[in-house]
Amino acid sequence: MTYNRFNHQGYFGESFVRALVSAAGLIAGQQDVDHTGVDFSIDFPGARGTARFPKIEAQVKSWSSPRGTDVHWHYPIDVDNYNNLAGAGFTVPRYLFLVIVPADVRQFAQVDETSMRLNHCGYWASLHDRPLVDPAVQRSVTVHVPRRNLLTVSGLRALLHPVPVQQVPAS
Repeated sequence: MTYNRFNHQGYFGESFVRALVSAAGLIAGQQDVDHTGVDFSIDFPGARGTARFPKIEAQVKSWSSPRGTDVHWHYPIDVDNYNNLAGAGFTVPRYLFLVIVPADVRQFAQVDETSMRLNHCGYWASLHDRPLVDPAVQRSVTVHVPRRNLLTVSGLRALLHPVPVQQVPAS
C-alpha cells in the first residue's frame, strides 16, 4: 500500500484533533486495533464535578471538498462508519469529528516565528438520536454536521459534559 493523498489528508485530520485535545489539557488515546469505529478516546485527566476521569470517543473524518448549506455540512459517510456512531446504548458518548482541510496539501499548515496555523477547521456531530441503517439496503448516509458545532478547545472540553459538583452534607 502506498502513502497517498488520502492517507496524508486523514493523518492531518487526526493530527488536527490531537493538537486541539492537547491544547484543551485532555488526553487522546488510540486503540491498537480499529475494530469499533473509534479513532480516539479523549479523556479528562482527573475529576470533573462528581465524575472521575470522564471520556468521549470520536471518529475523525477529513474532507477536502466540503458541501452543504450555511447551517450544515452534508457529509457522506459509509453505513458501517455511520452505524458505529448512531443510536443509543453506548456507555461512552461517541462523536463524529469532521475536519475540513484544504484541497492543496501544501496549505495544511503555515508556520512563522510567532505561530503555527492549521487549516481549515473541525466540526462535531452526535448521532446518538439517529437510527441505525441496514447496510444491505444502503451503502452510505449523508450526515448533516451543524456549522455552529465548531471544534474548539472550549467546545471540546464541553463535550465531556459538565458534571455538577456534588454537595457534601456537613457533619
